[in-house]
Amino acid sequence: MSTAGSPQGALAGWHGLAAHQLVAEIAAGRLGAREAFLASVARIDATDGRINAFTERQFARGAAEAAEIDRRRARGETLPPLAGLPYAVKNLCDIAGAVAVAGSRIHREQPPATEDAVLVQRLQAAGAVLLGALNMDEYAYGFTTENTHWGACRNPHDLARTAGGSSGGCGAAVAARQVPLSLGSDTNGSIRVPASLCGVWGLKPTFGRLSRRGSFPFVHDLDHLGPLADSVEGLALAYDALQGPDPLDPGCQALRVQPAMPTLQQGAEGLRIGVLGGYFLQHADAAARAAVHAAARALGASALVDWPEPALARAAAFITTASAASTGRRCRPCSRTGMCCWLRPRRSARRCWAPSGSISTARHGPAAPVWGC
Repeated sequence: MSTAGSPQGALAGWHGLAAHQLVAEIAAGRLGAREAFLASVARIDATDGRINAFTERQFARGAAEAAEIDRRRARGETLPPLAGLPYAVKNLCDIAGAVAVAGSRIHREQPPATEDAVLVQRLQAAGAVLLGALNMDEYAYGFTTENTHWGACRNPHDLARTAGGSSGGCGAAVAARQVPLSLGSDTNGSIRVPASLCGVWGLKPTFGRLSRRGSFPFVHDLDHLGPLADSVEGLALAYDALQGPDPLDPGCQALRVQPAMPTLQQGAEGLRIGVLGGYFLQHADAAARAAVHAAARALGASALVDWPEPALARAAAFITTASAASTGRRCRPCSRTGMCCWLRPRRSARRCWAPSGSISTARHGPAAPVWGC
């Protein structure tokens, strides 16, 4: 690809700024949120015909959100931490007024979402500007984003290569500098694989740290939502904005925000970092091994670690996800309780669980399990 079509060539659209630098410039008034929004729109229009990262464009909403940020700055208000930052989300996340199709055409006739997913709400509250929804493997089951319905997502560094998956559109959109931030999901590697193949930063948070309410599930017990960004600082800023408790997601165990941004100054100090050997080195090609060794040298990691029976662990992962996904249901708030239900077959009925496994309200009585939601 030419320089103009590469991720590096797009830097001029944001004045050569990474995500954390962009929000700093907007907060200081040296760059408008509308400017950043229009630069992203122009970049998407110029590149997405080749890359195919976007499946849904939300430019009208993005324009309105950017204009509101500029109005708030003009009034002298203190701006939120991601003010004016363009972003997009994997198309399994609810966007108010749109259908979260999860990479499939089966759901396209479903009613549109009445509200944003929780993490989309948090990004909006933090001032980020939504541009749309991104390509993915159907139902998040895959590692290549070669989607039968929406077409394959290409790697911006080399259009003949895959962007990875299942959050391929998330990795490609950031790598192509269409947006500096995206929101993906990870069950067996769906953030980590595209981040690696597209050369961007990705975070699969600890299970339970971020709410998943308002996203189409693959495997409830293993699903994670998390950000992809063009810099580690941008990743930390986004992660901090996404954190917080959610009593309506039974899997969310977060009780408070634990900021990541202040810890970046510590670098790798105090961390124990090893390099996986054995199975992993044997199945990696020369270029991959060289990249791992270069990263290990930069981090001062010299310990070689052998993970016992990784082939069996890989097989177990596929068996577990296939089994669990086959019993999955769409997670929606229960019409009677308002709680987020994990619907699991229980003989001939389904049981609606609160985070504690029971619901205590005046309507249902103390600790009463609710049937037939």
